[in-house]
Amino acid sequence: MNKILSGQEFPTCKIIGNNYAEDHENKIHSDEVAAQFGFRGGLVPGVGVYAYLTHLVTEYFGVNWIECGTMTAKFLKPIYHGEEAMVKGDLASDDVMKLELFEASGRLCAVGEASLLEILPTLNLLDYPNHDLPKPAERLPASLANLPVGKILGSLHWELSLAEIEAKFLKDVCATLPIFFGDRAVCHPAFYLAQANEMLMANVKLGSWIHTGSTVQHYSLPKNGEWLSMRGKVAEAFERRGHEIVVLDLGIFGEDERPIAHIKHSAIVRLN
Repeated sequence: MNKILSGQEFPTCKIIGNNYAEDHENKIHSDEVAAQFGFRGGLVPGVGVYAYLTHLVTEYFGVNWIECGTMTAKFLKPIYHGEEAMVKGDLASDDVMKLELFEASGRLCAVGEASLLEILPTLNLLDYPNHDLPKPAERLPASLANLPVGKILGSLHWELSLAEIEAKFLKDVCATLPIFFGDRAVCHPAFYLAQANEMLMANVKLGSWIHTGSTVQHYSLPKNGEWLSMRGKVAEAFERRGHEIVVLDLGIFGEDERPIAHIKHSAIVRLN
């Protein structure tokens, strides 16, 4: 991509929404259940929307952003399967990009801000103790009462397989940039949010729920085949317009306690 000057817009990135979670246990992604909550169809997952926003960021900043950049994304309105959407970006400064995602009608559906930091905030493993997940049958129903502020969540552990991510996840989120494919691939940043969702689902029993936004700070690139752990706690829990909302404070760590990413992950866990 040619160099963009501060204040100038990037070429619009067009995508076609892909609701890859139509058969997921979270039925907000099914047409029938989503309609019961006033939506016109199953919602494209927030992880996918985040991935759409990262396209321009990764294309412009490159691997440096995936290694040590940050991004905040808020999902304002849903987008739907098969419908065209447009991502627009502009540089507020040399190292800060503002993003907006619109559906074809012009309705604003998501916003984001990505940047590169010269000095990274501290992410200390000791602040994120390892904790056992509840057994699936023993998970409590998702609610503010069962997800109070300060609650330590059960940790998630997995071996990173970039081949498996390439085979399915990249297709799900419509990723096309060469940096995510082949022998020298790096992990797609939206994959971290997919794991944050998995962690939430592994800790409590959810009905229909909605991922509403995330802030991610990258610290280092995970290696293919490396064992990773996600640990965290409930940072906020509150009610808004009858919905019960939680914000999770999550840290991802690699082998030798190396910090990979810090995530603030927001979700409506109980819909009104």
